Amino acid sequence: MHLPSARTIAGLCLVLTVAACARADDYQEGVAAFKANAYPAAVAAFEKVTASAPDSSTGWSWLGLSQLQAGLVREAVTSLSRAVELDPGSADAHNNLGNALLAQGDHAAAAVHYRKALAIAPDMTDARYNLGNARLAAGDLAGAIAEYRAAIAADPKHAATHHNLGVALQRSEDLAGALAEYREAVRLAPRSGKFQLDLGLAARAAGRLQEAESAFETATQADPSSLAAHLNLGQARLAAGEAESAAASLRRAAEIQPRDFAVLYNLGLALLRLQKYDEAVSAYEQALKIKSLDPRALSNLGAAYLAQDQVDDAVAVLQLAVRAAPSFALARQNLAVAYTRQGETEKAVEQWQRMARVAPGSPAPHEALADYYLLRAQDYEAAERHYLELLKLRPDHLGALNNIGLIHYRRGELELAALVFGRALELNPSYPLAHNNLGIVLEAQGKRQEAVRHYRLALAADPGYNDARDNLQRLEPGESGPARG
Repeated sequence: MHLPSARTIAGLCLVLTVAACARADDYQEGVAAFKANAYPAAVAAFEKVTASAPDSSTGWSWLGLSQLQAGLVREAVTSLSRAVELDPGSADAHNNLGNALLAQGDHAAAAVHYRKALAIAPDMTDARYNLGNARLAAGDLAGAIAEYRAAIAADPKHAATHHNLGVALQRSEDLAGALAEYREAVRLAPRSGKFQLDLGLAARAAGRLQEAESAFETATQADPSSLAAHLNLGQARLAAGEAESAAASLRRAAEIQPRDFAVLYNLGLALLRLQKYDEAVSAYEQALKIKSLDPRALSNLGAAYLAQDQVDDAVAVLQLAVRAAPSFALARQNLAVAYTRQGETEKAVEQWQRMARVAPGSPAPHEALADYYLLRAQDYEAAERHYLELLKLRPDHLGALNNIGLIHYRRGELELAALVFGRALELNPSYPLAHNNLGIVLEAQGKRQEAVRHYRLALAADPGYNDARDNLQRLEPGESGPARG
């Protein structure tokens, strides 16, 4: 916002009527109230001034500016339009009317008056900056960027212009350019919480997590009452694995706004990681009073109940979670675990199967289903199918390789079993399970010395591995099957 110039203020009584000059105390009272941020009082004082001097552009400008600051946007537009009518050659008047129109949401009309201000005063950087704001608000990113760059060329130390240029660049998907402008803005105005917050958000979007956390922390120092700063700092600390300090930030955010869902959700997550399950349950229960069917909060509440062995409570909320979001894989995983803990194996298997369909890139359901089919159902074909799917996602999964080898062994496919156990040992030459199981296969193939060598290697890797010790001591081969992974 561009205020009337000192020269205009000083000459006020020269253009007012004698009656207005007699009310100079109203004018002085209005100026003092405006400078003290007492805008309703300023409005009252300048209403008296304009009543006494209805043809004073400056009086109407002051009244419009006071109304704008008091939130009386419509009235401000009327007063500042009157100022322009009285003095159409005033760049200040056009700029201030543009501000009121922009606050009213009329971007196009605001831009017209900013351009008129610049036609009168081409070097008026405030009008150039404000024109950039109007174009940004209208979604004209290229135009906004051009105006901000022109304003910076004229006044490179204007922090807000650098900041808003950063906003425009980020919306244009030029994240590197946006970061550069946000950094310059905080260099020029390091105590601006807003600038620090937006730098942190952009840094996080760019994967610069340490820079983001530092900016968020500075934002909380610059503006201790900023909910967004404390929330984002808590989230950054969670991402960095700093659960204790994250919880502290999120508790501060909860003090500022106790009924903010994002705050309560993230606080619950921090408390879960700290294994403070009672407190986590409380946080999620409060969050669910705000969003009763949020699947993430329901799933995490279920996880907290499971951690406290409240299995029936966990099942109840996790069922709500999967009803609310049938494709939410984590809720189905937690529900499968809860059903398993209840002894409801068939229901658990159903949830793992559904999870495999909704989250084809997740290894968890394939691992759980493969183990179930191998250990409980003894359906080797189904088990092998899921282990192979698991290996597509986790080619280095030693347990899957070991158990595929076990399936081949039980089918009598000794060559295939030896190949698979050998592959596991290529990935980890000290994997005791594969050494022991390969030894058993080699015994079954009549390769006793090679088998003995692998039993010894299994014991060297794990001296407490009793199966390998028993196999090593066995005089005749083939008396027991391989150990399971």
